[in-house]
Amino acid sequence: MSAAEKAWLALALTLRAGFALWLGDGYYQTDELGFTGAARQWAQTGFFGSGGGVFLGPPLPAVFFGSFFRFSSRFLWPRLGQAVVGTFTAWLIGRMTLSLTGSRRAGLAALAVSCVYPFFIYYGGVLMSETLYVTMSVAGLWALCESLAEGGSRLRTAAAAGLLLAAAALCRAECAPITAVLWLAGLGACWTGRWRMKALLTAAACWLFVLGLWGARNKVVDGLFSLDTHGGMTLLHGTMFFDANEVDTSVAMREFQVTDIYRRGQTLDSGSRNRLYLRAGLSFMAANPGRTIRQWGRKTVNFWRFYPRLDKRYDDNPYNNPNAGFGRRALAGVSLVFEPALILGGLAGWWGLRRRWVTFQPLFLFLIGTMCIHVLVVSQMRYRLPVMPVLIFGLASLFSERRPAQS
Repeated sequence: MSAAEKAWLALALTLRAGFALWLGDGYYQTDELGFTGAARQWAQTGFFGSGGGVFLGPPLPAVFFGSFFRFSSRFLWPRLGQAVVGTFTAWLIGRMTLSLTGSRRAGLAALAVSCVYPFFIYYGGVLMSETLYVTMSVAGLWALCESLAEGGSRLRTAAAAGLLLAAAALCRAECAPITAVLWLAGLGACWTGRWRMKALLTAAACWLFVLGLWGARNKVVDGLFSLDTHGGMTLLHGTMFFDANEVDTSVAMREFQVTDIYRRGQTLDSGSRNRLYLRAGLSFMAANPGRTIRQWGRKTVNFWRFYPRLDKRYDDNPYNNPNAGFGRRALAGVSLVFEPALILGGLAGWWGLRRRWVTFQPLFLFLIGTMCIHVLVVSQMRYRLPVMPVLIFGLASLFSERRPAQS
């Protein structure tokens, strides 16, 4: 590791640890209640749940946070743990860029941007799933691209891709359908002789094995083979209650709770309830095609918005203080400094990489898949965070010493 890389990583850790110390032990996002509740129950009982109930969602964030809660109830320690993980992620992004482009300058550029990108730092301090998900997805996508680049000659690289992408899905379940699309795209690479079928089968088998274990656990404890049971409610919030959700999720939830759909759902087990909500959301979309298309347009804008949204009011309470003590206009200024350059520069870089589509397609398909999922359900800026490494990779490729060779 060069002296420049060490200096950037030292800065990354300093910024992240400093922000964790700034945040301390309070709540800053309402969703932290769910993640820390599940983590505390796991730490105290070894059982996945929250408030004594069964937990069917992705378990890795609860395990990570809970490993700190076994020794202390303070939020500061898992925040500092995430500071270390976030610094490692910046290193991963830099190394992935170096490895796949063959350019040390591009790798250093990707590392530098990842180290100082403000929203990696911000969400690295918030106790939710974003930081771990970015880490696992970057590692898995890098391994998959490496396997494609080497034609699938090393099965251990393909196996690593499958295991890491499964771990990403155990951070956020949305990664599972996105990865399924990656395997389908891999069939095309196999068909053209650019990837060995044995490598694809190895990667997919490792992925299925890990996810199958968690699905089987959920089947045993709740009678449902699935990774999560939150999708139906999320779909309803993004369709039937979209306008209320644009005000605040709590407003959408209050409107939802007075409906017959909600009352019927409360009489069902979690799996049946999720299926009821999914059917209701899909029926609404089918019955309101024009409204649905307009919602998709607004959610696409939401996905690519800057943080924070100045058109939206945030309620400050003991469990929600998203500005973390900073002025909203100052945060908007930070967004303006970084977001346009990363988004537009990243897309420009990807245009320059188009001749290496076969090797890099997992990265770009991950970006498209993430956006599509959140356009279908609920979309906001923090759900874009996992695709920022893809854009940073594209931007950094513009700094390559040489043009990448064609595949």
